[in-house]
Amino acid sequence: MGMRKIATVGLIAMVGAGAPVFPAVSFTQPAPAAAPSAKMASSLSPDAKTALLKKLEEAEKHDKIARAGWSQEPLTQATYDTKINQIKALIEKLNKGEDFPLSDVDNAVASPGSAPY
Repeated sequence: MGMRKIATVGLIAMVGAGAPVFPAVSFTQPAPAAAPSAKMASSLSPDAKTALLKKLEEAEKHDKIARAGWSQEPLTQATYDTKINQIKALIEKLNKGEDFPLSDVDNAVASPGSAPY
């Protein structure tokens, strides 16, 4: 019974003194203006755009080979189909001169994770 009284008195003393009972957590986020802007395809030089086009074409070729060579499991096939379609869309945008974030290229070229290839 003595420990309970000590704990109660200590808690009352802490609250009375203005000390927080629970630690405060802040969920603030930086202002949108402070966020770094994403690099866009329009900021690339003509040589860099040619290299990007070649990179996308090679990634498309690689994914087609991987799709044909890996298991016939439907989910694996579907993930490769999705990646190939993403790459084709980016190639079309690049050829038409449309602007898109370069992070889309990184996402499209990355491994789908559905097969250990």
